[in-house]
Amino acid sequence: MKRKVAIVRGPGLSKWEMQIYEPLMKWFSLTAIGSTIAVNDISNIRFPIKKLTCPAQYVASLPKLIHCMYSTVGDTQWLLGFEKAVRGFEILHSVELFNAYSVQAVRAKKKGIVKAVTLVVHENIPFIFDNYSAKMKLKQEVIQGTDHFFAINEMSKQMLQLEGVEESRISIIPQSVDTLAFHPSTKADKERILKLQKKYNIQENDFVVLSVGRMVWEKGWYDLIPTALSVQKKMKNARFLFVGSGPERKKLEQFSKRHGLEKIITFASVPYSQISDIFRLANLFVYPTLPTPKWNAQWGGGVLAEAMATGLPIVATLNGGVIDLVGGHEGGIFLQPQRFGDLADAIIKFEKNPFLAKKIGQRNRQEALKLYHPDVVAKQIKRQWDMV
Repeated sequence: MKRKVAIVRGPGLSKWEMQIYEPLMKWFSLTAIGSTIAVNDISNIRFPIKKLTCPAQYVASLPKLIHCMYSTVGDTQWLLGFEKAVRGFEILHSVELFNAYSVQAVRAKKKGIVKAVTLVVHENIPFIFDNYSAKMKLKQEVIQGTDHFFAINEMSKQMLQLEGVEESRISIIPQSVDTLAFHPSTKADKERILKLQKKYNIQENDFVVLSVGRMVWEKGWYDLIPTALSVQKKMKNARFLFVGSGPERKKLEQFSKRHGLEKIITFASVPYSQISDIFRLANLFVYPTLPTPKWNAQWGGGVLAEAMATGLPIVATLNGGVIDLVGGHEGGIFLQPQRFGDLADAIIKFEKNPFLAKKIGQRNRQEALKLYHPDVVAKQIKRQWDMV
């Protein structure tokens, strides 16, 4: 009989992440624990979902709510009916030290409701949120009660060790990428690619620079506008495709238009089911993130691994776990944050040297297959679940 595992994600449940676990269905009986108000796309998840009420979602617009809850109960993501929902499972697989439902998972284990708790950790900033004593206490409870931690990279592992987790309880297990969906262009893709080129007014000889992600300041979008302005002066065939949504998108579009860049910068919103073809439109992927006091780049929202799987060279800033993910400087050109002149020079370098772009792109594809193929990652997860 298959062991029963509940993957606890509350409001953060997403199809994008759950596809990492779908290959494990041949060994385990999986169920996702989400919330009644889904923040992300949860359609087409291949295993059952239990939706629990997260009360804070209903009052999220109240001023200072998050600060108040962090100060009093430690977090906002408490799930009602949690213990009843997880009864009958052997393993609870949660995420991050500081989420309320991670604490709930540990407490369910203490009561004997489940056998073990494992935890994915993306966070790479030690002692984050320790200014909230209530939140710090919950975090310590999670550290003590979790059986095994899945750090997504070396930086996250180092953070856990500084927080007091023994190395023996940590494995580095990255997220996977769908290497079947994300692949270099083939003849079978040609018709779809031609339609997209027509839709976005991309010419055959254009050099397409792609950036994908949530449009917030820390993702470095505002550095891409002066970068494009600089590139435009030296490259007549440059096109920038910015894909995503977020609070800064309207301002970014206005910023681009104000500087006369609307002919070379295209803003697009694309369903995730079609995003792999968008990657195949591109010649280069750019990821110019910026560090903040509360966030460093972790897994790049998956887009860096998707770019690698598609066979694209990468230009990125040296922030957080970017180098860990790409696997070293062999995967592209890596720069200090907010150096838009250096970003421009890197883009131009790849356009002027197609042999280099192809060589690095092929290397990235092979690294993605070796490190992030779904079967490779699934076997690493299975090994740890078999041991708890």
